[in-house]
Amino acid sequence: MYFGNDKGLLEFDGMVWKLHPSINGSYIKGIGIESHEVIYTGGFEDIGRWNRDVSGNLKYISFKKLLPKGMLHNETIWRVCVDNKNKKVYYQSFGHIYIFNGTSVRQLGLKNGLLFLHQVGDEYWVQEIYGSLYRLTNDKLQRIEGSDIFKGKLARVILAHGNGQCLVGTSSGEIYRYAGGRFTLWNKAFSEVLRDKELNSAVGVPKRGTYYWGTLLDGVYETDADGNVLAHYSSKNSLQNNTILALCKDNLDNVWVGMDRGLAYIRYTKGLSYYNSFSQDIGAVYCATYWNNYLLIGTNQGVYYIPQKSLFSSDYFSSLKFMKGTQGQVWSFSAVDGRLFCGHNMSILEIGKDMNASAPYPLHTGVFRITKLPVKDRNLLFVVTYNKPAIVDMDTRKVWEVSGISKSVINAEVDHLNNIWMETVGQGIYKCRLTDDYKSYHYLFYYGTEKDKSLPEKLSLFKVGGRIVFLGDNTFWVYDENRDQIVPENKLNKCFAQVSDLKRLVHINDDQSWAITSSSIYRLMYDGYIARILEAYNVDNDNLSLVNADENISVLNDSVSLVCLDAGFILHNLHEKSAGVKLNAPLIESVKISISGGKERYLAPGEDAEIPYNYNNVTFNFTESHSFTSNLSVQYILEGMGNEWSEPSTSGSVFYARLPKGSYTFKLRTIDGLGNESEETVYRFEILSPWYQTYWAYLLYVLITGSVLYLVWMLILRRYRNLHLQKVRAREARYLRRMNENLLNKIEEKDAELFTQTSFIIKKNELILSLKNIADDFYAKSAQKSLLPFIQKINALLANNMDTEDDWNMFLIRFEEKHKNFFKKLKMLYPQLTNNDLRLCACLKLGLESKDIASLMNISVRAVENNRYRLRKKLDLKPTQNLNDCFMEID
Repeated sequence: MYFGNDKGLLEFDGMVWKLHPSINGSYIKGIGIESHEVIYTGGFEDIGRWNRDVSGNLKYISFKKLLPKGMLHNETIWRVCVDNKNKKVYYQSFGHIYIFNGTSVRQLGLKNGLLFLHQVGDEYWVQEIYGSLYRLTNDKLQRIEGSDIFKGKLARVILAHGNGQCLVGTSSGEIYRYAGGRFTLWNKAFSEVLRDKELNSAVGVPKRGTYYWGTLLDGVYETDADGNVLAHYSSKNSLQNNTILALCKDNLDNVWVGMDRGLAYIRYTKGLSYYNSFSQDIGAVYCATYWNNYLLIGTNQGVYYIPQKSLFSSDYFSSLKFMKGTQGQVWSFSAVDGRLFCGHNMSILEIGKDMNASAPYPLHTGVFRITKLPVKDRNLLFVVTYNKPAIVDMDTRKVWEVSGISKSVINAEVDHLNNIWMETVGQGIYKCRLTDDYKSYHYLFYYGTEKDKSLPEKLSLFKVGGRIVFLGDNTFWVYDENRDQIVPENKLNKCFAQVSDLKRLVHINDDQSWAITSSSIYRLMYDGYIARILEAYNVDNDNLSLVNADENISVLNDSVSLVCLDAGFILHNLHEKSAGVKLNAPLIESVKISISGGKERYLAPGEDAEIPYNYNNVTFNFTESHSFTSNLSVQYILEGMGNEWSEPSTSGSVFYARLPKGSYTFKLRTIDGLGNESEETVYRFEILSPWYQTYWAYLLYVLITGSVLYLVWMLILRRYRNLHLQKVRAREARYLRRMNENLLNKIEEKDAELFTQTSFIIKKNELILSLKNIADDFYAKSAQKSLLPFIQKINALLANNMDTEDDWNMFLIRFEEKHKNFFKKLKMLYPQLTNNDLRLCACLKLGLESKDIASLMNISVRAVENNRYRLRKKLDLKPTQNLNDCFMEID
């Protein structure tokens, strides 16, 4: 439902009120509904449209920019009509009608201005102020023949009346019926009722054939299709005030009332008639009964009575009267053998058929309950009083107390075996049988916490379907004769498993009863074998309340029950059963996803969604299509997270935090107090995998894993290769070392051979020279001529062995074995060297001293020094350079 006020657009979904402030601060007077997503409104100098976004919020778009500047100057839009068939919207002010076709705005007007634009079926009617009526056809205003009768009047109400007819109501109260092109007075009596009441608005409810008429001075009148008054709602009985500004019918055919101050809701429930006592304070109602064609009402002020036929008049409380002599608290009525007794704060009262009360018995204390005892040949009443239970002999008018119990008794019932069950004030239950003189108890059995700790401390007792039923701690109990125990009544407890704060059971007939809570009533079928709720009503939904701590329903006859309220009563007619309302599936208004502690986004409620993993906090906002029906709640389930429906709730949202990846189905349904369920609203969505669990991520993981494995393999392979290379290199090193050692050994051997050869040659030459010198010295000293040949032969022999060329060749062979290419490199570097120079170089390479060189070359030491000098010249060595070092550098 949508309401316009001075703050903006007020939205109510049955659970939550939302105010959408107007952009320019203008109040909203006219509202037109295209759909749940699109609402058109008009106010002071402004027309526009509200669009609902994916978040469920309404955003306003003004059409003022489509109008020429100043066109809406000082004008207020009072009515907005949406023509979905022709896709047009009509904004009506007292000066003009503005027609919006989706892209542009066109203006219509009349000379004297316009009153209110009304939709009558598929047509739109409007009155020229204090003039004739006009019909809007093809964006033109055509005068309606015969409507001149409204000149000088204000036709504020125009309603469809069926069969092409309509009703036109004026501010002065006249209501005309338009049929066959003529206007005739509809109901003169009702027009007289409305005279001087300032009729201002009206709405029809075709399904019930009723009309509601709102006035500025006297509230709302309800009439039938012929104009006969059915009810009158005013500040005297139900409304906050009598100034009615607007009336609107919702999809359940109930009526919303817009008043000068606040709102009211007139809810119609078939089979229920509401009687509020705001205009006449009768007190809180505790009990009621039919008696001699009157309805008697027992309150905390006394007994009131009203003729039964007056209950159906619009001014029923004017016929309500107080019964003299009944001032005080009334607890109960009991009809016994054609006589009516009243349990009263003073005593037992008897109410005659002339509506007079008397005290026929000398009982000077308050009385809660009166029950006739099933005794032959005697008319005895068992009376529960403020003190002890008492017996009243109706024939002798004697009264006496029953002794034997000291606890205070507040209720008593007789079972099918004539046992008397008595309820005490929070101290358990007693079962007894009276003695033959009815002055004491033949036996008395106690049932309570003192005997059985499993029982509640407070037990209330009721007689339902011939059985005694107990209620305590919101649990029903019954008496088990076989075990002589009070045990839970599982059938009733299962039936009321979802109902809390149970207060009382009231018997209707053999298999039906009322169950009462602090705010609701339930009609149930219970025969001892089956328990099932048939109807449920939430009294709080109607801004009414039961009597606190003494909630009660009085069964007046087989079909009518009276629900006792703290300010009036409700009559329930069993034969006028409500057809019931088919529960529509609830509507998901928005789906919000968010990051934990971060930004949020909205999704389209009508489309399945894929939600990124980091937005895995999901909030559903929803509303009930029939949320104005009593006892409605919602249940939801998120398949993928659980398989059980939630407990019934009236909340308009549900939040799921940190949903793991996967596919989910959110289901939502409406249920009522009887367990009826609507169709399910379904929304499917998927929480996508986090980036590190996507296929690409897995592919990356495979690649990374493969790369790591490959790298590890390569490292292992490289390590084994290195180990292998190390082994090979070690083997080669060992081999090379051995080879090097062998070479070194060979070099050493060559060096040794070369040294040996050189030493041998040197020693040989030295020896030969020594021998030659010895021979020469011997010959010189002996001077013997005969020795000369011998000396010559010796010298010749020594001279032959002194042939250095052979020795030198042997020396070169050994030298070349150790120092290959020495002479070749030397000749390349110094081609001017002679063979003797080369021989000297070889000796210097070996590091021989001049003496050894002289001996080896068979020359003198001086000659060696001269050769060394010439060699330095040939090699062009500096004075600081060492000749031996020069040859050492040549390999």
